Amino acid sequence: MEVIELYKLIKEFYGYKCRMIGINTESNQIECFLYDSFIMKCYIDNRSESFTAGIDMGGEILTDLLGRQCSSANNIKAIQECLRIIDDYCRLRLPDKYLDAYDEVYLSS
Repeated sequence: MEVIELYKLIKEFYGYKCRMIGINTESNQIECFLYDSFIMKCYIDNRSESFTAGIDMGGEILTDLLGRQCSSANNIKAIQECLRIIDDYCRLRLPDKYLDAYDEVYLSS
C-alpha cells in the first residue's frame, strides 16, 4: 500500500472521529488527531512491507497499547486491525460523558 492510499484508508476508517493533520510522501508518514484528544502517527516501510502506528506521547510514540502491538504487515486487513486497537485505546482513555458529547456533536454534522 502506498501512503496516499493509507491516508484515504485512515480517513475512511475513523470518519468523524479523526481530523487529518498531515501526510509526508517522502517519509511515508501520516498524522491525525483522534477525538480532538490524541495525535496518532503512522508510517509505512515499503522495504520491509510493514506498517506501524501509535499515539504521540510528547516525543515518544506509544505503539504497545495495553499489551497489543500496533505494527503489522502492510495490507488493508492488518492495518485496519491496528487502527481498531488505537480506537479502542482512545475510547478507553476518554470518559463516557466526553464520548457521548463528541458523538452528539460530530455524528449529527
